[in-house]
Parts: sequence; structure tokens; C-alpha cells
Amino acid sequence: MSPVTVDERIAERRREVRDERRRARLRRTLTVLAIVALLGVGYAVERSSLVALSEIQVSGTDRLDPDAVIEAAALELGTSTLRLDLGDAERRVRDLPVVAEVEARRVDPLTVRITVVERQPVLVAVSGGDRVLVDADGVVVARGGEDGLVAVLLPERAALPGPGERVSALPALAAAHTVHAQLPPTLRTRVARIEAHSADEVDVRLRMPTGEPVLVHLGRAERLDEKVRALVAVLGDVGDVAVSSIDVRAPATPVVRS
Repeated sequence: MSPVTVDERIAERRREVRDERRRARLRRTLTVLAIVALLGVGYAVERSSLVALSEIQVSGTDRLDPDAVIEAAALELGTSTLRLDLGDAERRVRDLPVVAEVEARRVDPLTVRITVVERQPVLVAVSGGDRVLVDADGVVVARGGEDGLVAVLLPERAALPGPGERVSALPALAAAHTVHAQLPPTLRTRVARIEAHSADEVDVRLRMPTGEPVLVHLGRAERLDEKVRALVAVLGDVGDVAVSSIDVRAPATPVVRS
């Protein structure tokens, strides 16, 4: 093989390498330009009115004013929906005492819908002229009373927990709530009221077939399964006989008074 042929092949290979390097640089340049262009378009869209939050819808409210939900969510109209932190908005709305669950989601590029599930009170705690509504989870929903709920009578001047607080802030109320929650449905529907004199002394007034309520002494909110079994047994024994009180504080030896 002649030296001329070798040199030509080497020269050709060098040209191919240079051409490949130029093509690689061109590809990198075009890729960078495409990314920059896309970023520019994305930035322009993100800043444009095409995705600016224009409406906040609220559903699921009954006690709550929808405006209170919107205020708590703190989602500013005009903000790009691409930058909204809906998780933070949900956490803020969930801090409202009445709210049990919340979901915030985009329904279109301009609209966010906030759906709430409100807490439903099951008890009304009463101390003197003060009243608060309590849900099944032991959370105070609101101040005030409501018809159709079981009343928990507490000592005068007891410091009732406020909206958003839990019944554990007042031991007597916590004991009454535990009693109500652990009564079987057949007995819970017959509760006329609960009298929580203290955390150690809880009484329940049950409606009886005779029309006269019976006072049930439960004592502390402990060993409730045993106390309920004793109470059910006594109620089965007395039938339609009028009795004034049933004491199951010592469930092994219940006491019935006429």
C-alpha cells in the first residue's frame, strides 16, 4: 500500500471525525434552544391569564359559610393555578373546627373546588347558660345548642372547651362522651340525658317503657362493657316494672331501687 493511499485514508477519517463533532455540537445547540424555547413558553403561559385562578367553588357546607372556607384556604385570585399549593390550602381549611375532611382540586385551568365534610354534633354539653356542640370524635364543633341531641349536664361554672378543642380539656365531659360512645345503639337511642357530676360520677337517664326515665349510676367511665352487660340484664329482669334507679358502679352486684 502506497503512502499516498494511507495519507488519504487518514485525512478522510479526520474529516469524518470533524463532521461528527460539528453535528454533535449542532444537536446540543438545537436541544438547548428547544429547552429554552419551551421554558420561555411555559413561563409565558404560567404568567398569563390563561391559567390565572379566577374562581373558587365550595361544596359540602351547611353550618359553615362558604366565604369562611375560601378565607381559610387563602388562595389568591389571579395566582397561576400551576403554582397553587392545594395541600397547604387543605391543611388550613382542616383547621376550622367544623371541618372533618377537606379536598381541594382543580376542576379546570381557572377553577379550584374545595369540598368539605363537616363534623356532625352528637352531644350538647351544658354548664349553666353555656352550651357547646360535641361530635363523635370528641371535638367541640361550635358554641350553642341544637334540638334533638343528647344533653350532657355538667357542674355549674364548668369551663367548657371552645370550638376546635377536645373534650379531654374537661374530664367530666370526656367521661360523659366516653360513656355515650360505648353504649350499644339499643341503649344509646334511649338516653334522655347524661349527668356528669365529675369524671368519677357519671349518671345516665334512660327512657323506660313505663314512660318514666330511670337513673343509671355508672360512676367512672371504665369497665363499661361489664357495666353495660349488668345494666342490660337488669333491664331484662325489671321489664315494665317501674324503678327509680339502677346502680351498676359495681357491675357484679347491681342495685335496683323502686
